[in-house]
Amino acid sequence: MTTTTNQEPQWHGSYLDEDGLVADILSKIQSDAEAVKRWIDPRSWRMPIKADGTFDKGAPEHAGSLMFAGMSIRNFYGLWHADNPHTAADGDDLKVEDGIITDERHPDNFSGRVIDRVKKALASITS
Repeated sequence: MTTTTNQEPQWHGSYLDEDGLVADILSKIQSDAEAVKRWIDPRSWRMPIKADGTFDKGAPEHAGSLMFAGMSIRNFYGLWHADNPHTAADGDDLKVEDGIITDERHPDNFSGRVIDRVKKALASITS
């Protein structure tokens, strides 16, 4: 990615739909056995904190390593870009319930579904 003179990122990729994102991410993860293990381990997805709020020094080294995977997916695949035909970050037609954006096109919701689908696919492959 390059930067234009006004400091806005310029997109040089193509926008994938949900199935395309799942397939692309799966292919990347499946090429690395360690990545597969981390994606299916629930400890990778949350901070290694004990119930009493202290840091869990006995947690595996990869604990929390995927906490920001959703953000990385949204940024890497351009889900926030206004011209992405598969997502919508704002607008009058965005579905909002009780002040919460529930629209399936919103980048947060879109990337959440992608992560769930990838984790489900990996779990079925490894079981």
